[in-house]
Amino acid sequence: MTIQKRAVVIAAFAILALIIYGAARYYSPKLVLHIVEQSLAQKAPPETDTIFVQERLHALLSATPDQNAQMEKLLQISAYLEKVQRLTPQELDELLAAEKPGVSPVL
Repeated sequence: MTIQKRAVVIAAFAILALIIYGAARYYSPKLVLHIVEQSLAQKAPPETDTIFVQERLHALLSATPDQNAQMEKLLQISAYLEKVQRLTPQELDELLAAEKPGVSPVL
């Protein structure tokens, strides 16, 4: 194989890697949001409506200023959900409560 053919193969792999990286970077926030929604729905108290939980989560995220803060909040919720088997109504309220500036979360 000549050097020119090798360069073309390496360039094709590099372009493919960039496309995969771009797609993963674009879809990762949506994937994290979906996973957190599903985890909240599974671990919520039995009498809680899943649509209500999703609406509260989206309201919480829309109150956050930018995408980085939203992703940080989602990762905080995800880390907390990993530690519990089932959420109590009080824990669910604390997780989905809109934070006031200057007040640190209880979690």
